Amino acid sequence: MGYSVLFTIVTILYLIRISSQNENYECPKKCDCLKEYIDCSKKNLASVPRIPKWVEQLDLSYNKLTEDVIEGFNDLPLLKILKLNKNSIARIPNFLHKNQILEISLNRNNIGAIDVGHFSVNSSVTVLSLNSNHIRVIEPKALNNLTNLVTLRLNKNELVSLPNHLFMHQTALKVLELNHNRLRVIDGLLFQGLSSLTTLKIKYNNIENIMDGAFFGFKSVNLLQLDHNRIKSISKGWMYGLESLTSLSLSNNIISQIDFGSWELCTNLESIDLSHNYIMEIEGRAFQHLNNLNTLTLANNNISAISQEAFSHMAQLKNLDLNNNKISWTVEDMSGPFSKLQNLMVFNLSTNHIKSISSRAFEGLSNVVELDLRGNNITSIQQHAFDTMANIRKLYLNSSSLLCDCNLLWMVKWIKDKVEQKYVTATCVYPAELRGVVISKLKEDNCGDSPKPKIIEHPKSHLAIKNRSANLVCSATSNPFSNITFLWRKNNGNVSNPMVYQNVTLSESGKPHATSVLVIPDVSHADSGKYQCVVSNKFGITYSSQAKVNIVTFPRFIKTPTNVTVKTGETVTLKCAATGDPSPEISWKKDGGNDFPAARERRMNVMPTDHLFFIVNAKTTDMGIYSCAAKNPAGTIISNATLTVLQEPSFIRVMENKEVTSGESVVLQCMITGSPKPVLKWSKDGTPLIPSERHYFTADDQLLVIIGAEPNDAGQYECEIKNELGSKKDMIELKVLPPVAIMVKEEDMTGIIIITAVCCAVGTSIIWVVIIYHTRRRMAGAVPNYPSESVKMTTNCS
Repeated sequence: MGYSVLFTIVTILYLIRISSQNENYECPKKCDCLKEYIDCSKKNLASVPRIPKWVEQLDLSYNKLTEDVIEGFNDLPLLKILKLNKNSIARIPNFLHKNQILEISLNRNNIGAIDVGHFSVNSSVTVLSLNSNHIRVIEPKALNNLTNLVTLRLNKNELVSLPNHLFMHQTALKVLELNHNRLRVIDGLLFQGLSSLTTLKIKYNNIENIMDGAFFGFKSVNLLQLDHNRIKSISKGWMYGLESLTSLSLSNNIISQIDFGSWELCTNLESIDLSHNYIMEIEGRAFQHLNNLNTLTLANNNISAISQEAFSHMAQLKNLDLNNNKISWTVEDMSGPFSKLQNLMVFNLSTNHIKSISSRAFEGLSNVVELDLRGNNITSIQQHAFDTMANIRKLYLNSSSLLCDCNLLWMVKWIKDKVEQKYVTATCVYPAELRGVVISKLKEDNCGDSPKPKIIEHPKSHLAIKNRSANLVCSATSNPFSNITFLWRKNNGNVSNPMVYQNVTLSESGKPHATSVLVIPDVSHADSGKYQCVVSNKFGITYSSQAKVNIVTFPRFIKTPTNVTVKTGETVTLKCAATGDPSPEISWKKDGGNDFPAARERRMNVMPTDHLFFIVNAKTTDMGIYSCAAKNPAGTIISNATLTVLQEPSFIRVMENKEVTSGESVVLQCMITGSPKPVLKWSKDGTPLIPSERHYFTADDQLLVIIGAEPNDAGQYECEIKNELGSKKDMIELKVLPPVAIMVKEEDMTGIIIITAVCCAVGTSIIWVVIIYHTRRRMAGAVPNYPSESVKMTTNCS
């Protein structure tokens, strides 16, 4: 009996154990199981069924579970992957900190925030996916415990901003996705701590500003996607930290500017997508430092100007997409704009308003295999345009506007020899008999002259004066003559709101030609540049040469010389400075000429840097009108100033006593100097002298002439001189001697004496010789007893 009971008990315990084991390994009734994977998705569950502990992957997606129900989970020690997508979960379940789950998917729920405390310290979670919720807020430190996180997906939420230092503990994170949120600003150092991140996706947000240093701390990022935002520019400041980046996508933003130096730290970039932006111009240094770039996409922008050196820094580029822009002039008029892209293989230029292709447009593209020119209304292709493309196999060309003149015959053979003809569907529009004919059927006997416009007068380079108007002229004709339109360009861009006058006239030979005049009113420095007229008719387009217009500013004085009065021996300083563009040259003249006594005597100095004109040790010979001239290509301006040098009155010679024979004439000298000119007064024996028939003054009163001296003429003669600086006196004594018998006519001798004195005073030796000659002739007739040589005349002027 005891043995039987014992056996029964053992049997019951065994059955209980077996039952327990079966329960542990039993697949939930409403779910599907495959090895360690349990699929309970789309079962309309409101509660969680009993889940065996052996489960490693559990999918509870597309049910009606709430966070309260989920939190009742038993401990599932082997669970690694948990999917709870599309349920009614309003917050992150608290049970998560009890498990060792590696991957959690909570997509398409109603979670509104990520709070602190949902994850245990050193949580094992490596993949957390929270896409398509309503998350507006992530609390600071909410992710601190997710130190093993490798992938974090927060796409399609309502995040407006992220707290600073949010990712400081995610050193293992490699993939971060923030697409389809409402982020507006990426703050500096926002991603600090993500040293292992390789992929960052922030597409479809409202990002307008990326602050400097926003990506600082990245060491491994190679993919950055910022498409579909409102980013306006690319700058070096926010690119800092992206040294490891290999792929950058910025399509569908409003980028219009790429700052120079933006790529300096991103030399490992291999692919850049800038399509669907507002870029209008590619300058010479826009893509500097991108030596390893393989693919560049610039499609669907507004690019109308490309610098000659725009692509010179991308020698490794293999794919260039410029579809849907406005770069017609680059292909139509420039020489070798893509010549540095020697490794380019695929080149897309569709829909760019290209009407013609110049012979050097594709110079240097020796490795291009595929060239897309579809969607361009091309009328002409110059010979040798594709000569450098030795490896080309696919030329996409679908123009229906080709001028099938004799200049296009070369292309028939080229297409046949070089490319697959199925990609070329171009047809002729001229001449009329070939309209609609495929280019491959063009023959030499049915080609003609080109009806494209021919420029007969190119705009000319010139200087334009600021604040005045300037004109540029361009004339063209065509055969047959048809309606010609003109477009004016400046610096490879269209002139905005041009003032243009156009007319049609007949040349001397009777052929019509059209002329366009571009008027630049009220010229300013902004109007300087290279101008070009583009002439077109329905058959094609022709570019003129470029005319350079430099703006010059008429000189304007900023310092002008003023009238100066100095005393002899002092220093004279005249100031003169002018402004203008270009800076005017300053020059000086004296009394309208270049004779400067001070310069000859090395007393003059000009200091251009200080705008000063010096004369040291001033003399009366320096007096005059000094003119300062400022000259540049716009014109010349002149300013005058008078220099006055004051000098005390003084005697040039000491007055000497005189003796004269009674009846003879005598001249008394008072030779003076001074500035202003001294006033001179004569007196005899203290009484002022009054001119009479025998006493008169000459040479500005410096000579007193006494005719027929009489004894009462003897006495002391005083000469007083005076100006504003002072006065001086000097005197001589005149003695009248008894008469001597010499037969000479008095009037003749008087003439000789006077001329002698004047000669001494003014030094005019030629006048002296002439007058003496005539005087002696008269004296010879009056004194027959004496030869004229015996008449002695004093000519000592000492």
